[in-house]
Amino acid sequence: MLSRSAFFSLVAGVLLAAPVQAQQPTGQMEMDCSRFTHNPDGSWSVKQPLELFSDTGRVRISPGPPFKRGMSLGGLDIAKMLDQQCR
Repeated sequence: MLSRSAFFSLVAGVLLAAPVQAQQPTGQMEMDCSRFTHNPDGSWSVKQPLELFSDTGRVRISPGPPFKRGMSLGGLDIAKMLDQQCR
């Protein structure tokens, strides 16, 4: 039978060797199109606050200035993603 310290050392080793998985996938995340408005000039506006997860962490989006292609927020081109998924 393993001693208590040997058991904890074994568990710690297994935890350190286990791969870490992201809580939310990034890159090709699914956007909720109903939370955005597509403007006549091609930009997008958010209707209500929401959170997305990027490679750099959590991105909070609040109603305000519209998103245009090429603009980056937390490493995400929100307008490009919406153009691909919501049009």
